[in-house]
Amino acid sequence: MKPSKQTLLKICFPLLACALVLICIFACFFYLKGRSGAPVSPFSAASWDASPDESASLEGSAAVTYDSVYGGICYTYPHTYENLPGTIKYMFDDKEQLLCIAWTYTSDNEEELYDIYRSIEESVEAQTAKEAQTTDKTSNTGHVWYRKDGNIIVSLMITSNLKALQYSFLHPDISSPPQE
Repeated sequence: MKPSKQTLLKICFPLLACALVLICIFACFFYLKGRSGAPVSPFSAASWDASPDESASLEGSAAVTYDSVYGGICYTYPHTYENLPGTIKYMFDDKEQLLCIAWTYTSDNEEELYDIYRSIEESVEAQTAKEAQTTDKTSNTGHVWYRKDGNIIVSLMITSNLKALQYSFLHPDISSPPQE
């Protein structure tokens, strides 16, 4: 006796649906695998695979450039983070490998800078509590979180001429382990 069309549909439909779901999962996996990695900082969608052109397309404005401390070019753009107007820096080496992404904010108000510093410090501490080593020496000028995915540095510079905060993410290749 031949099975009816309804019986065949009851058997085949779930199998086809499962096959379609598996195909979609594999397609998404290979699509994402071919794309750049995940963003490395909370203030930019750039990954360590980003090129200078990709950083320009993310920021959407003309860059100011200067020599990077890593032997390439540093591209800077106006950038607002946490409703604070600052500057974002994409620092590349001579092979156009992105090695540092930093957001800088300046203010004449020292207390505001200290408040922002503490807020960022608490946020990074909460996010990296289980994975990062940190120094036990926090000062009013900086804090470093040593991670296998790259170090995070928050620094505060207060002088008579400059009052600025910088929040940086370093590529794992240039990140150093904690000094003992």
